[in-house]
Amino acid sequence: MQAAEGIVRAADQLEARRISAMLDSLGPRIEALLPNSSLPEDLEVWIQGQPRLYAFPGSQVEDAEGLWSEHHHRVLLARNADNLERTLAHELAHAALDEPWQMLPGTMEEGLCDLVSARLCPEDSSRLRAGRLCSAALACGGLKLELRLSWPDDQRQWLARVTLSGEDQGDSPQREVFEVEAGLSSTALTSGTKRGFYGLAFLVMERATANIGLDGVRDLCQRAEGQDLDEVPPAWLLEAAELEDETLAWRRAAVEQMGPEELRELVQMYPNFAVDALYSWLVNEDLEAGWPEGLVAELELLGGPTISLVGVDTLLESLRERQVENSLAKLAAGPQSVDK
Repeated sequence: MQAAEGIVRAADQLEARRISAMLDSLGPRIEALLPNSSLPEDLEVWIQGQPRLYAFPGSQVEDAEGLWSEHHHRVLLARNADNLERTLAHELAHAALDEPWQMLPGTMEEGLCDLVSARLCPEDSSRLRAGRLCSAALACGGLKLELRLSWPDDQRQWLARVTLSGEDQGDSPQREVFEVEAGLSSTALTSGTKRGFYGLAFLVMERATANIGLDGVRDLCQRAEGQDLDEVPPAWLLEAAELEDETLAWRRAAVEQMGPEELRELVQMYPNFAVDALYSWLVNEDLEAGWPEGLVAELELLGGPTISLVGVDTLLESLRERQVENSLAKLAAGPQSVDK
């Protein structure tokens, strides 16, 4: 289907019209947001079950929701992407970047495109930010959380500390993110490591643009180009982002960037760590009726925000499922004999 901003190839007309509408909405907004950007005139957007070009090694793009092929001027989107519009915005940002932007080192372009997609799809930005900032923190040592439970009308109180850890990304992930091009299909990385680099790049871009804007970041690219450098020196981006070259400083910065909405999204995405901590205390409660009346359940991201877990529906549903599973397990085990 021919859209104003390019050609859309999809499974049927209904899908093609839906993606065409997204493309025509996002295209002009990306060009308005990104300095000196423009989409290719021969742009194509393909919707597939799994984004794939024959030139890409399949084993390295299995978890990709979108791909940009510069050679073909083609965006490839996974039909079941977590958020198709946001994924399309990310890939269109790649497509729209002009030559000076190519001076960004390592994985920084991915962070830039994530930033653009978050701004253009604000209704889903908390989810993206939660995922990226969490991944950044996990790459730099993990997240520390404190779960507090109490009932105001009695003396029962309970506290648990939880540490979320990610894959080991070496001693200096904050340096490697400027060296590794995690967005390339030819770069062999585990999914966890790739997410870590994407998160770190997003952290840099979000902080840098908060300080100097997108125009300022592009000015750094032009400055590096004017000095015949191969890329923007990491020190320039660290200065713009007000980040130190220390792993713990990056972890602290990632935590500080997270707000209550991001912490709530984190629980929605990964409820098991909270379920494991809560279940033993609530095992005898009737959760089918909802959260126990008067329960105070707070989750604090140490160094960051605190939220109430009461009202997080996905968490309550996971607790109910755990109760059902345990009840079925007891029934399957049958009655236990008792020796007298």
